[in-house]
Amino acid sequence: MDKKDISYIYERASQRIKFFRKYRNMTQEQLSMNSTFSRGFIANIESPKTNQTFSLGVLYYLSIKLDIPIELFVKEDISKELKDMGINT
Repeated sequence: MDKKDISYIYERASQRIKFFRKYRNMTQEQLSMNSTFSRGFIANIESPKTNQTFSLGVLYYLSIKLDIPIELFVKEDISKELKDMGINT
């Protein structure tokens, strides 16, 4: 995907939301109950088949609920941060 296409950053953030939710051993339902967002909205964000957009505020709120620094959802290379967290990919 072209980095100049706005969908690129949504796709990256969506993949990372799902990755970190699973890292925290949370289901979509648990994240939903722990936030103000419906499970369907979270499912749409995480689905590669859906082009669900969301605001920076949504990303910020999810980063708080997942206890993950917001920059890790959008930063190009997070391998060092993952290593520091003890996550091998």
